[in-house]
Amino acid sequence: MHELAIAQQIVRSVRAEMERRGATAVRAIDIDLGLLEGLREADLRAAFDVEAAGTPLEGTALRVTLIPARAFCPKCGVPKPLAMPEESGHGAVSVTCPDCGAEMDLEGGRGFTIRSAAMVLEDP
Repeated sequence: MHELAIAQQIVRSVRAEMERRGATAVRAIDIDLGLLEGLREADLRAAFDVEAAGTPLEGTALRVTLIPARAFCPKCGVPKPLAMPEESGHGAVSVTCPDCGAEMDLEGGRGFTIRSAAMVLEDP
């Protein structure tokens, strides 16, 4: 389950930053998630809840922004709208130009980034 691996990385990374900063809790975590990862947002949230259970991150709101890929047709020489196949999964995605049928180049839409974590810091 790809969602579980990403949730584990989020929990590990944020907990390490909490320790570095001396934080006691985290209220919210904002992440950017590439649309081409083929993950369902609800599954990622559920995996995060499992990984965060029993840690200082339990109950933390996970806010997900889906980042689309951009498509460019090398034959037409222009960017094109990108409609993702319904069940693209985690494998390679191949998209053809709706105008000329050439295979389009895709940019972005992969991976995830922890954009921010709203931490509670103790007063010195």
